[in-house]
Amino acid sequence: MPLDPLTLILAAAFTSGCASLHALRHHADTVTFVLAFMAWALGAAVVSLLAARFGLVMAPDHTGMWMHMAAGGD
Repeated sequence: MPLDPLTLILAAAFTSGCASLHALRHHADTVTFVLAFMAWALGAAVVSLLAARFGLVMAPDHTGMWMHMAAGGD
């Protein structure tokens, strides 16, 4: 069976992640915060990529719209 470099890289990344979580098990609050932040960042990246793919506006600029409406724009 030939070795796939991508599979080896993914396995090494997973193993190093497990090892770091095991090493930091006494700092559960910090690990939980970091994992939650990483999950949020991954979700934001996926949503941003999907919005760019389908041509959607990611985050409207409310300040710019307020100025536009105050200046009498439609």
